Amino acid sequence: MIAQIPMFFNATIPIEAELIRTDLETNQQETIKLTKAQLREIKQLAKKQASQDGADDVDETIVQYAYPAKKPGVYRLGKVLDEYKLEVQRRTPLTFVVPCPRASIAVSPSSAPGRCVGDLSDLSLFVDGTPPLKVVYGRTIEGKDRSFHFQSLQPDDFTSPLSGASGTVVGASDEDVSWARSQRVTVSLNESMSTSGHWQYSVDEVHDAFGNIIKYVSPNDDPEGKPKPKHLVQNLVVKERPRVWLEGCDSRNPLKVAKGESKSLPVKFNIPGRMPDDTSHSLTWQFSPIDSLTKSGDHGDVVTTGSYDAKTAKDQPRISAPGLYTLKSVTAGSCEGEVQEPSSCLLLNPLEPKLTLRTEEIPDTCAGNSIGLRVDMDLIGTPPFEVHYKLIANGGPAQNKRITVHGLRYQQEFIPKLAGYYKYVFTHIGDKIYPPQKLPSSAEYTLEQDVKPAAAALIQHSSGQQSACLGDEASVDILLIGDPPFTLEWEVIHDGKRKQLKEKGIDGDKYTIQTGALNQGGEYTLALTSVMDKRGCKSFVQDELKISVRRQSPRAAFGLVEGKRKVMAVESATVNLPLRLTGEGPWRVWYQNLEEEGAKPIEKKVSHDNDVLPVSNKGVFAITDVWDKQCHGKVDAKANKFEVGWFKRPELAVVVSHGIREVDTVSGRKEYVVDDVCEGDVSGFEVQLKGAYNIPHHRFLSI
Repeated sequence: MIAQIPMFFNATIPIEAELIRTDLETNQQETIKLTKAQLREIKQLAKKQASQDGADDVDETIVQYAYPAKKPGVYRLGKVLDEYKLEVQRRTPLTFVVPCPRASIAVSPSSAPGRCVGDLSDLSLFVDGTPPLKVVYGRTIEGKDRSFHFQSLQPDDFTSPLSGASGTVVGASDEDVSWARSQRVTVSLNESMSTSGHWQYSVDEVHDAFGNIIKYVSPNDDPEGKPKPKHLVQNLVVKERPRVWLEGCDSRNPLKVAKGESKSLPVKFNIPGRMPDDTSHSLTWQFSPIDSLTKSGDHGDVVTTGSYDAKTAKDQPRISAPGLYTLKSVTAGSCEGEVQEPSSCLLLNPLEPKLTLRTEEIPDTCAGNSIGLRVDMDLIGTPPFEVHYKLIANGGPAQNKRITVHGLRYQQEFIPKLAGYYKYVFTHIGDKIYPPQKLPSSAEYTLEQDVKPAAAALIQHSSGQQSACLGDEASVDILLIGDPPFTLEWEVIHDGKRKQLKEKGIDGDKYTIQTGALNQGGEYTLALTSVMDKRGCKSFVQDELKISVRRQSPRAAFGLVEGKRKVMAVESATVNLPLRLTGEGPWRVWYQNLEEEGAKPIEKKVSHDNDVLPVSNKGVFAITDVWDKQCHGKVDAKANKFEVGWFKRPELAVVVSHGIREVDTVSGRKEYVVDDVCEGDVSGFEVQLKGAYNIPHHRFLSI
């Protein structure tokens, strides 16, 4: 760039002029003489000015000439000679030509490539120019503009003869002008970045000590929308810091895992706001073995560090060694995160499940025989337990059985229903932590008993409820256990009344109770009360069956058509006879035509209680029987018949009269011949009609 130094010549046209320039860097001086072309230009400017001012002589004018200074430095006038080669009197103030101020912004070389919430911006502003300097920069966060500036930026221990912002020099000499040199002042921008998102720092203006101002146009103000050069802008993306904690495991709820097995450390990973697509992260934790923990349960002297690189937010490390695990750090990308509470988890290897059995026989209170075994189980481990055993009855095939135990003690009674020799072999035990473990094959886990069970009776029914039709009797099958013959007692309860019944001398192990006709609707209860076998020991029985009896029988009848159970139809047409049914569908209805000799009842399946019965013959149709879903029903004797009749076919006959003759043909058919008439006369004959329509019986047809 070229700086224009103004030079004023008052009533003088120089024929020789020189400038003395002092270099700002070296303080060396050089003499610069104006060229002949420059002197000629000054003379022309003087003549032009005199002409404009109306002066008679150029010596009466003041001429201003701008000298183009191409180098920075301190300039002052040297020797000036007029046309008479006389040295012109002159003032010698200093004129400073300095480099334009400039600024740039950059990331500190030692800073991390990314930024996280809470990090420092760690930027540097580099401002070049003659101190003291002033720089204006802007900062935006997610597009929101905020402006900042620094004033009086200058190097340490710097002094300047410039007074204030006017740019005037006080007490300056051309001997030492080093204070006017362009110097670099570095400003650190170290502010805490407390908000995530896109941050932008940009330089807007820079001022030097002489009042020179350089403004950098923003893209919004630039007509072409050009972005600022890269050295004037720094864009930073500030990311949220990750957070981790443990879920489902703390000081009161340790993790439990079988020896030699592993389990996921229940780490929960989260990043505030919208979760990014990439949730990979790194974890570190401290681990102390279970036997090295302090009395208070904290880490002891033996502490090791573990780490894990997770690929997703749900990825968790697997741990197996018993002891205390404490999360120490989490890092996602370039951001180190926060470890929240609970952060410690205790992993335990519980004791393997163990089983101890104690047994005693269960005697029959009447005969004193053993009817079963009472087994007390003492368990060690983590409930719930699964106890597996095999049951071998009378030397038959083994049956695999299982018992679930929710505590550390349990009592199980083995009471077979049938007499015989029974063997119980306990094979495996498992708990919440350990899968079923095989028990030793020893007498300790093998139980045997020879059982003669007390008499018992059971109702053989899958649901405990049975339905019956009104007036029918119900059959109930009973299974008898013990030594026959049996005496069975039961009672039937209905509408608050009890009827006690008894049967003696039952030889088999099965018996069927017949209730007799159940003539009242409602719910009946058949309850077994006691059973006695040949030993004479009477056993109380608590088993019952609910019998639901319909309060009404199904019924069938014909409905009405226009208030009657009679309808006329065209011969062979299909007629839908209305049915009226009660009960539970679907139904089966039997009907027959009473006018057809030897006709058998026809079965019709009906789905709806207001269905129809289609017929295509005439006659009297009668409902003969009906069944609903379960019960045999009754036919309404007053509405069980429906009559279907056919309309008579229409008839036509010719009335024989004067001028009409009846003639017999060879085929046996009758024909009628009308006598001849003269042209223009009227001739005709009379016909007789019969049918269902309202027309005259006689009609005269003219020809």
